[in-house]
Amino acid sequence: MPIELGQPACREVSPSAPSELAWLLNLLAQTARYAEPALAELDASLLPGISRLRQPVRARLQQLWSDALAGCPELMYAAHLADCVLDDGPERLFAWLAKSGSGSGAAHAMLTEPEQDRPAVAERLNRVREDPRARHAYRAILVDVWQAAASAWERHGREVVADACAAWKARLDTGASIEELVPPRHPLTNADRLGFDDLFTHRKEFALSPLYFCMSGGHVIDLDDYVHIAVPSSDLLPVRKVRDAMFVSDRLRVLAEPTRVHILIQLLSAPSSVMEIARALRVSQPTVSGHLRILRDAGLIQPKRFGARMVMVASRKRVERLLEDARATIARWD
Repeated sequence: MPIELGQPACREVSPSAPSELAWLLNLLAQTARYAEPALAELDASLLPGISRLRQPVRARLQQLWSDALAGCPELMYAAHLADCVLDDGPERLFAWLAKSGSGSGAAHAMLTEPEQDRPAVAERLNRVREDPRARHAYRAILVDVWQAAASAWERHGREVVADACAAWKARLDTGASIEELVPPRHPLTNADRLGFDDLFTHRKEFALSPLYFCMSGGHVIDLDDYVHIAVPSSDLLPVRKVRDAMFVSDRLRVLAEPTRVHILIQLLSAPSSVMEIARALRVSQPTVSGHLRILRDAGLIQPKRFGARMVMVASRKRVERLLEDARATIARWD
C-alpha cells in the first residue's frame, strides 16, 4: 500500500553526499539479502573493488557499536545535526565529526525507524556527540568509505546527480507527486509494511536527493522538520536491466506454481487452517505447509489466531503490491 502523502510540499531537490555515503556504508554493513547483490552491482559498474571493503568495514563497525542494529541508520541523523544533509560533498560532515565536542541536540522522533530500533539509534548518536574516541573511529570509517567513492563522484556522479535534480524538479513543478515518481521497490511504496504510512500527516515538507550510487530502492528519513527522500538518479546503466529482470522473476516465482496460487485464492476467499486447506484442495498437509511457508516469506499471508483456532490470512493489498511492483518494474523501460 502506498503512503498517504497528504500533499507535502517540496522544500528542495538537491544532491546529498551524506546520503551517498550512507547508502554505501549501509551496503557494506548490512546483513540483509539485498546488500551483497547491490554491492556486487556497484563493483561491476561504478565502483570496481568496493566489495573488498565489506569485511573490514563490518568488522570496524561491529567493534565500534555494541548493539544489534542493522546497517548505519544513525548517519543521516548525524548529518542533520551537522546541518549538511543537502551538501554535495562530505566535508562539513567530516569537519563536524572532527570537532573536540559535537555538542548536544534535541532528540529525533525518528518516525521512519522501527520503534524498537529508535533507542539504539539515539544511543549511537549520543556516542558520536559525546565520546571523542567513538567519534574519531566513526569518522575514520566514513573517510575510508568515501575515499573509495570520491573519484567516481567527482568524475561522473556529481554531474549525473545535478542533471537528475533538474529533471526531478521540472517534474514536480508540473504537478507530479512524489508518490507517482518514486521507483518500484522504494520504501515509500511499502510504507504500510514499514510502519510509516501516516508520515505526512505529521511532516508537511520533504527534500529530495537523487543518488548516484543507488541503483534500486532508496531511503525515507524523518528529520523532524522535514522528510528526506533519496531515489536512484538514473535508470541508464545496463546492469539495472539485469537487476530488474532478476527482481521481476524472483517476485513472480512465488505465483509460478498452480497449487500455491490455488492456496492463495482459497485464503483470499476465507481464512483457513492448514487442515482446512488440505481438505479443500485434496493435497497433503506437508505439501500445504511447504507452500504456506513460501507465501508467508513473500509477505502475502500471515497467521492469525481466533480464540483457540489458528488460521492463515491472505493480504489482498500485498498481492496487489507484488503484481504492481512487477508491472511497474517492466513498464519503466517502456
